[in-house]
Amino acid sequence: MRFKTSAFASILIFGLSILIMSASGGAAAQAKRIYVVNGGNGIVSVIDSKKNGVAATVRVGVWPAGIAIDSANKKAYVANSNPGNNSVSVIDLKSNTVTATIKVGKEPMHAAVSPEVKKVYAAHTKENTVSVIDTASNKVVYTVTVGASPFDIAAAGKKVYVTNSGEDTVSVIDAVSNKVTATVKCGKGPLGIAVNNTKAYVVNNGENTVSVINTADNKIAATIKVGRNPWYVAVDGIYNRVYVTNRDDNTLSVIDTVSNKIVETIRVGTRPTGVAVDPENNRVYVANHKDISVSVIDAATNKVINTIKLSLTPDSPYAGSPWGIAVY
Repeated sequence: MRFKTSAFASILIFGLSILIMSASGGAAAQAKRIYVVNGGNGIVSVIDSKKNGVAATVRVGVWPAGIAIDSANKKAYVANSNPGNNSVSVIDLKSNTVTATIKVGKEPMHAAVSPEVKKVYAAHTKENTVSVIDTASNKVVYTVTVGASPFDIAAAGKKVYVTNSGEDTVSVIDAVSNKVTATVKCGKGPLGIAVNNTKAYVVNNGENTVSVINTADNKIAATIKVGRNPWYVAVDGIYNRVYVTNRDDNTLSVIDTVSNKIVETIRVGTRPTGVAVDPENNRVYVANHKDISVSVIDAATNKVINTIKLSLTPDSPYAGSPWGIAVY
């Protein structure tokens, strides 16, 4: 079968355009929303990734810290850490409104979603426990005792990982039985944690390192030196990168997950805290606590390509103090 020259040229141009878009890191990818939790004024800033600006703000509880996204159900869960609040706000991602407020244990710092078992987990720093929330009913259905001063929490498959900052360990919870199945010794003062299919990355604030845990056997596979006063970590499973915020250096450490080596150190804003990855658009977002801003990084070049100032609210006596961050 023969194609006419014009038809063949059209097909060739179309094919080349698809290849170019693929090579450019997803030029045709959908716009994303970045949710930034502002501890100081109790709001969540919603950033439009195409406009690189704040499109909406959502008022939640007092001193919100962590945020977890349930993409399948189009919900976000925000941990409100103030001891007088002790709650998780549920945000509907279609309308950007709070649809429920769930009472949990004392001073919840972070939350994680496990789509496999349809549960949300909130870690309580002052109770040494984790609340298990049913996503259908918005009710706490179980409470799991973990280590001292649990801080951050991450879910992968049917496992949940909790950093215990008061005893230098990570608790591994079976999401089906709600039992702690392992306790892993890591570095000093573990704070942030992120997990992919095979490894958990734990930020050891007390010794400026990251512990790499094999999830198959719960053994430490590597210890990586990063910057000063590291806090949070995010994993890009597609491009095999790990990103760690270093608060005292105002930098972001970029780790190659194959070699466990730092391949880049990126200067961001002042007191970087939360970090989130958008692999579809090849972007990394860093919440700068003191600057009240978000640094936008091109993951292909490891360059800061934009800095987004966050909206403040006139009814709050505090600065924004951005903390947790997530991409939807």
